[in-house]
Amino acid sequence: MGEGEDEASSSGAPKDPRTIARKYQLDLCKRAVEENIIVYLGTGCGKTHIAVLLMYELGHLIRKPSREVCVFLAPTIPLVRQQAIVIADSTNFKVQRYYGSGKNLRDHKAWENEMAEYEVLVMTPQIFLRNLRHCFIKMDLVALLVFDECHHAQAPKRHPYAQIMKEFYNNVDKPPRVFGMTASPIIGKGGSNKLIYTKCINSLEELLNAKVCSVDNLELESVVASPEIEVYFYGPVGQSNLTATYSKGLDGYKLQSECMLRESLCNFKESQKKLKSLWRLHENLIFCLQEVGLFGALQAARTFLSSSGGCLDRKGVDIDDNHASFAQHYLNKAISLLSCDILDGADADSVDLETLEEPFFSKKFAVLIDVLSRYRLEENMKCIVFVKRIIVARVVAHILQNLKCLDFWKCEFLVGCHSGLKNMSRNKMGSIIEKFSSGEVNLLVATSVGEEGLDIQTCCLVVRFDLPETVSSFIQSRGRARMNKSKYIFLLERGNQSQEKLVGDYITGESIMDQEINLRTSNDMFDCLEENIYRVNDTGASISTACSVSLLHCYCDNLPRDMFFVPSPAFFYVDDVEGIVCRLILPPNAAFRQVNSQPCPSKDEAKRDACLKACIRLHELGALTDFLLPGQGSRKTKISTIDISESNKAEDESFREELHEMLIPAVLRPSRYKLDCLLNLHFYYIEFIPKPADRRYQMFGIFVIDALPKEAEKLDVELHLARARIVKAGIKYLGMITFNKEEMMLARNFQEMCLKVLLDRSEFTSSYVMLGNDAALQMDSTFYLLLPIKQKFYGDKFMIDWPAVKRCLSSPVFQDPRGLSLHDSYLPNESLKLLDGTYSKADVIGSLVFAPHNNLFFFVDVILDEVNAKSEFKGATYAEYFKERFHIELSHPEQPLLKAKQLFNLRNLLHNRQLESTESEGRELMEHFVELPPELCSLKITGFSKDMGSSLSLLPSLMFRLENLLVAIELKDVMLSYFPEASQISASGILEALTTERCLERISLERFEVLGDAFLKYAVGRHSFISYEGLDEGQLTRRRSDIVNNSNLYELSIRRNLQVYIRDQQFEPTQFFALGRPCKVVCNPETEESLHPKNIDPDKRENCNLRCTKSHHWLHRKTIADVVEALLGAFIVESGFKAAFAFLHWIGIKVNFKDSALYRVLDASSANLSLMNYINISELEELIGYKFKHKGLLIQAFVHPSFNKHSGGCYQVLGDIVESCVGAVLLDSGFNLNNVWKLMLMLLKPILSFCDMHINPMRELRELCQCNAFELGLPKPTKADGEFHVKVEVNINGKMISCAAANRNSKDARKLAAQDALSKLKNYGYKHKSKSLEEILRVATKKESELIGYDEEPIKVEDDISLETKNLHANREMEGNIFFQNNEASSIRRYETSIQSTGDNKVDNNDANDGRMNKSNVITQNGCLLRGGADKINKKEYHGDMVHKTARSFLYELCAANYWKRPEFDLCKDEGPSHLRKFTFKVLVQIMGPSATILECYSDPKLHKKAAQEHAAQGALWCLKQLGYLPKDETRV
Repeated sequence: MGEGEDEASSSGAPKDPRTIARKYQLDLCKRAVEENIIVYLGTGCGKTHIAVLLMYELGHLIRKPSREVCVFLAPTIPLVRQQAIVIADSTNFKVQRYYGSGKNLRDHKAWENEMAEYEVLVMTPQIFLRNLRHCFIKMDLVALLVFDECHHAQAPKRHPYAQIMKEFYNNVDKPPRVFGMTASPIIGKGGSNKLIYTKCINSLEELLNAKVCSVDNLELESVVASPEIEVYFYGPVGQSNLTATYSKGLDGYKLQSECMLRESLCNFKESQKKLKSLWRLHENLIFCLQEVGLFGALQAARTFLSSSGGCLDRKGVDIDDNHASFAQHYLNKAISLLSCDILDGADADSVDLETLEEPFFSKKFAVLIDVLSRYRLEENMKCIVFVKRIIVARVVAHILQNLKCLDFWKCEFLVGCHSGLKNMSRNKMGSIIEKFSSGEVNLLVATSVGEEGLDIQTCCLVVRFDLPETVSSFIQSRGRARMNKSKYIFLLERGNQSQEKLVGDYITGESIMDQEINLRTSNDMFDCLEENIYRVNDTGASISTACSVSLLHCYCDNLPRDMFFVPSPAFFYVDDVEGIVCRLILPPNAAFRQVNSQPCPSKDEAKRDACLKACIRLHELGALTDFLLPGQGSRKTKISTIDISESNKAEDESFREELHEMLIPAVLRPSRYKLDCLLNLHFYYIEFIPKPADRRYQMFGIFVIDALPKEAEKLDVELHLARARIVKAGIKYLGMITFNKEEMMLARNFQEMCLKVLLDRSEFTSSYVMLGNDAALQMDSTFYLLLPIKQKFYGDKFMIDWPAVKRCLSSPVFQDPRGLSLHDSYLPNESLKLLDGTYSKADVIGSLVFAPHNNLFFFVDVILDEVNAKSEFKGATYAEYFKERFHIELSHPEQPLLKAKQLFNLRNLLHNRQLESTESEGRELMEHFVELPPELCSLKITGFSKDMGSSLSLLPSLMFRLENLLVAIELKDVMLSYFPEASQISASGILEALTTERCLERISLERFEVLGDAFLKYAVGRHSFISYEGLDEGQLTRRRSDIVNNSNLYELSIRRNLQVYIRDQQFEPTQFFALGRPCKVVCNPETEESLHPKNIDPDKRENCNLRCTKSHHWLHRKTIADVVEALLGAFIVESGFKAAFAFLHWIGIKVNFKDSALYRVLDASSANLSLMNYINISELEELIGYKFKHKGLLIQAFVHPSFNKHSGGCYQVLGDIVESCVGAVLLDSGFNLNNVWKLMLMLLKPILSFCDMHINPMRELRELCQCNAFELGLPKPTKADGEFHVKVEVNINGKMISCAAANRNSKDARKLAAQDALSKLKNYGYKHKSKSLEEILRVATKKESELIGYDEEPIKVEDDISLETKNLHANREMEGNIFFQNNEASSIRRYETSIQSTGDNKVDNNDANDGRMNKSNVITQNGCLLRGGADKINKKEYHGDMVHKTARSFLYELCAANYWKRPEFDLCKDEGPSHLRKFTFKVLVQIMGPSATILECYSDPKLHKKAAQEHAAQGALWCLKQLGYLPKDETRV
């Protein structure tokens, strides 16, 4: 695509193009508004401004926000640039230009954006036509369609202008307004007659659905000057003796180079290509010799020799790197020949060109010099000299630049961008044109590129060194001379009547055109070239025979390739009774291999028809999309077909966080019941099993309104305490229990008390804590009750410990201080004085107290009657310690101290903590207690023992895990309602697949995800391979990637609402909410954005763990996608493949296929059986350890796509060599993974055993240096003698160890140096403080590899019993359909062959006959054809570009290709009775070479003349092959 920036914006002052318009421009614009017209005006008359006026008048249709646009078409890139600038400068429309190829040409969305943003789109017709065909742009969105240089739209041609109108204009309900512009409405060589002019104009009007309009010449003469036409004669031209000598010498050198080329090349097609290149090179030198002169030919040869290669033009030459020696040999000889008389020993640069005369300069070139000399003194003189050939432009420009007599002229040449011979870039063209406009250059030698399409400023003089080929060329080149008193000069050969007539026809032809436009004399038109069109109904995309070839090449270009293989189609032509049939052969990795065209009158039509059929089939097979574009492949040598920005965007989205609600288990959701009523609750006993069993835990129960699912009772969770202590917890159902109103209130208040102690203990620093302040008692949070339970006697049923509950709730802290009376009537030995009063010792023991001096809470375990404040403590007394440490003077030092344990801080006990040392664990076996003076403590909760506190510390983590398990069970139930296989997976497995690594628990989805990812790729890849036979390996990979990528998995997850089940945050105790501690962060649509702001870095988001009433949390898109793979892995591990396939079907990924699809693939593999002789099947099967039922699969696994001598496929469709071998086993076994598993174990045995595992020395060295705090230095490598020299330096406390190594690869050299340094360090005694990876692997235990979850029944595959038949069929197919061979079969016994030479070239008849007899033994015996040989005689098959032709046809084309005379067939003998006459023909072939050679071949007597001619032609072809004019290495595959 062209430049990305628009030419103008809609901002700025309004522009009105009418202010500078001429009257005729306004008149034509007014007519264009009313109807479609074609403006026929000369160059410089302002046609583009009329188009601008029309856009202005129709601006209401295209100005945004209108969806419609104006499309301005220009046939060349310079014209696109030029016209876009003119439109942007003249209007306020937003203009964009498009040309070449670019990313947006492949993207519908990008074109939609362009159409929405811009109002005028200026582009080449090729781009617009492609956009229409593939529905990037639709014709009904085009309001105005402008054709610049519209004369290219000819009915019999396939120009894009014609295709646009024929295929799309009449297929819309509201076609756009059409406006055409041309300086000549006809195209055609020579001076066409009046009827041709009429038919051209009529056809142009019919095709564009427009009327040709012009302006009276008198009106134009007042504003546009017309140049005066002059004719200069030269000659007459007669070839001088010297010129003839040089021509003959060049011919001789050409023949020498031909012989060198033929001897070195055995490939016929390649040799013909190189011969044509050499002949074009020779013909260009001869042309320069005749047209410019001897010095011109010499300069042309030097130019060719200095060129780096590339083709010139249609008459150019190709000098590629591989075969440049032949061209260089010829050019060096030519330069030596041409320079001998010119230089005569002098240096080339010192030759005085002024002294050169004919034949060194031709008469024609001398006249050009004379013309330029005459006009060199004119003021502001600028001149353009038009020539036909690029080489002539370069040669003439070079000579004119070096002529001193023409030093006034500052000369440059101007040729096309794709002209070869160091072709001219667009920037170079623009620079030359700019210099010409400024006057820095005043003489241009230009080819036809200067006639139209370039903004070349007007000049005073135009010289036609070569005559124009068409009237259009004449008119347009004349239009370059637009200044007053300009001259337009023809150079004609004196006495050449054809040239004089041609000029006269051009001049009168313009008048005829003007008359025909005003008054048509005929309604005749050219026949329109009919096209076959294939249209996709769903999208409207279409393809015709006009573009089928390019689309097919585009498809092949997108096929995967490597350094050995470039996929491309091959075309072969067969002469049929009804016409020529093209056989198209696609590359081995294409969707199919072969298609034949219908019989057509020409090769081109047959080729197009075959390509159209191929494209239709590719679309039917899915290799072309519904927009008829190649599917997204994986060609590694190209940039990904996905736009880079879009790819980055998709990647960003996959890691972007989104806000989602987290599901609350239905069984725990807030109930409709109130607490002030009678309730029956389900009772579950919580069992705690400590490890080690040295702690006591108060028994607790869970009470819920609805019964928990049965699977929830399987809860088994390990709660991790400090110092590697573990408490295993589970639940057990104990039945129903009834709560009355009072008990419900007690239970709720007790739970609220417990949660306050755990999470909001600061409230207990005050003397009064209020419970149950919710007046409505409505349950607005997760509902369950956690209450202490007990057994009266061992074995009794469990019951709620109501006395303990009531005792806690009767504590002084919960009593209103206003009604509280302290009782001091305790006996001295039964009471203690606490900070807040005197309490009985029974109340203090097993209570929770608060110590304000250190702001801590403690559980009182016992009273130490034998220890008081006067007792010894750390070398002093307790009283002295508290005085020194806390500045507290104890008032009652005689009171016994309290043995207390500090109230814990609630933690996440699900966290996966690392095991700590045994010593630390041993210390933790003893509980930690402190001694406290009673007078420093305030009594808070009586009966709240440390055992109860220990249990409460476990409950939040336990309930968090239980809630998550209940969520997993709900997801299981959802899946179970869709597919019964979900019953086979456990809820714990689902929970593991829903828990991410961020939760920091011992369970995580990571392992399941790895397995699920691999299985998903296998399942999707298998389904795509079997179901989409039209996709190549790149497209299959792309399709699989589209299905398994994170974006698609995310979308599928959202559809199934999986995001609400995901657990992605670690348990945060402060965010634990239950009945008695409701969440106070109310989230609703009004507050959601402020509570959870977007576009904040997750690492900096303060509220990332904020839990609201809707349980919102932030989730990465990738996390949601990963859960799909993890769930899939869980199904595989716990349920097997069948359940995994059912899950994929539920999630929305198709993986099922019919058995018949596999059978189709197996049957297709038989096409590879023709290669059985190339591969040792038995040896391969023994090596693999598997015997194939379908041998073609094994063969295909080892066929590279560059090998195309068969009709089958290649290994790339299956993968690379190892992968394709495994894939072949997988297919042949009917997807029996047990067979594949055995093969993979064999292949991966070295890796699985770690026996050959080596750690990178650089990694090991870095780790060793980091471990010992050494400084590691890595100087940059230096290169010398083709090797990299690398150093590694280690600084050990000032002592430097330096090691060096050299290798052709710098990384390998670095490894060698690092290995040397490691050895030295280990010799010094330095080693890793921790075990190395090698040591760990050596002692690590590893499970045996096993195939997980495979429970699928393999598809039954029968043996390929028709192997021999298929092998024979494949061989015949290979011979008859794809590879074609010279079977020069004829009856040699009756041949009478004579080779007559007019020179020294002689061929021994006996040698020729002997060679022919040896060759003929393949299908002849004793002069009689073997059975079946007649068909091959009647229809000969030859290899190369002309295949499956008759021998006569091939002989004609061979002679034409070598520029020989046509072969002559003469009837030599007519014999036999009238009813059984036989004819004998001879063929005469004149071989052109260093000396002419005449070849005569005679046929056997035949019953038909054509058969006799064919027989003679076969003999001639055989002889030509022996002489080296056809390749001799044809072998049957």
